[in-house]
Amino acid sequence: MSGHVLAFVEDTPRGREVPSAADRLAAKVGATLTVVAVAVIEREQLHCCDIRSGTWNRVQRELAAEQLRDTQAQLASSPGISFVVSEADSVEAALAREAAARACDVIVVPDQAHPLLGRRSTLAARLRRRVGCDVLTAREATAREAYDRSNRLQDAESPSSRRC
Repeated sequence: MSGHVLAFVEDTPRGREVPSAADRLAAKVGATLTVVAVAVIEREQLHCCDIRSGTWNRVQRELAAEQLRDTQAQLASSPGISFVVSEADSVEAALAREAAARACDVIVVPDQAHPLLGRRSTLAARLRRRVGCDVLTAREATAREAYDRSNRLQDAESPSSRRC
């Protein structure tokens, strides 16, 4: 199978698991991998002397670029990976737009123990409602890989697969 895997990176312990899980998944299925860091930006008001939005947006862009540099170092041994900073007013909006633009088959996101900021659902759950492709957390992607590997081992060991 060829396709496209989109990996969302963020600077959290769980976010640092995403690149390697997505890279293994993409390699396993022969897919292209794009790693995305999101700069959540505010709309700047024209004719406004308030510079807070501009400063916030610049900091968000710098942080996203730094996350991509760290991820590039982590995945240096894997060729052919695209790295993108995406800007939007929310992480979900940026990932949905990037997934649609690349006709992604899978998006890999960090696990969340509890939804943040009083939200009732996780990022993965919100994305599943918004995009037309599979959305996996890094742990789900790793578990799927382990399950597939286990099935291959069982198939290799089964008496019906042995030739005499």
